[in-house]
Amino acid sequence: MKYSYLIIALVIISACNTQLSYSNKETSSSTSNTTITTTTNTAIIQNGNPAPNPLTSLQNSISAPDSIIWNELIHDFKDVPSGPPATTKFFFVNQSMKPITITALHPGCSCTATDFTKTPVSPKDTGWVTADYKTSNTFGRFRKHIDVYFDKNPNGYHLILTGNVDAMMK
Repeated sequence: MKYSYLIIALVIISACNTQLSYSNKETSSSTSNTTITTTTNTAIIQNGNPAPNPLTSLQNSISAPDSIIWNELIHDFKDVPSGPPATTKFFFVNQSMKPITITALHPGCSCTATDFTKTPVSPKDTGWVTADYKTSNTFGRFRKHIDVYFDKNPNGYHLILTGNVDAMMK
């Protein structure tokens, strides 16, 4: 089985017989007190036709500002007593130019109850997601998650709850 995957990988690699070469061109210009340096990435396919540089598109996607800013993505309750639910509220700010709406909320298990802003959140406004971890009849470390999906972001966000239920704590 291992050899089958190796053979398939070699066939795919040999089928892609196009070699790319990347070059970085750096230019400088200076004025009386300021020096400006510009770096340009260029990709050239072996036959000489220019191709888009995947590094440039990756840099653009990383540097693009996110339209939703969270106050935290991981909440650590530290030590909580067994019995009452451990509750927290996650806040987010809509940094886009259009209203956004939470379309779905998926807790990782039935031990986590959730609520959220049900109305559209206008640009620069704040929305929220609450999470209640049921601590009754449990003890020890926990790590639970909630997936939050918005109408403008199909990838969603992964909010995490961690902590320790101390059965001896009151």
